[in-house]
Amino acid sequence: MKAVLVLIGDRLDSAVKVQEILTKYGDYIRTRLGLNLGLCENERNSGFLFLEVCGEMPVNQMCEELNSIGNVKAQCVELTL
Repeated sequence: MKAVLVLIGDRLDSAVKVQEILTKYGDYIRTRLGLNLGLCENERNSGFLFLEVCGEMPVNQMCEELNSIGNVKAQCVELTL
C-alpha cells in the first residue's frame, strides 16, 4: 500500500496550491482524508491530509511538488506484508 501524508502549516495560504497538485495527480488518489487541526488553539490554520494512492503513481514526484510549497511537508510511505 502506498500512502502520502501531508501536513499543511497554513491552510489559508497554501490550500489552493496543494489542491492544484492533488488535482494533477487525481487519477491516482484512491482515498483522501483531510483533518482540520483547528481544534488546537496554536494550530488554528493547519491541516493534515492522508492520501491512499494506487497504480503506477509517481509518488516521489508528487511529494517533491508538495514540498516545494512553503508551510507544506509531504512524506511518501509504502507498507507491505
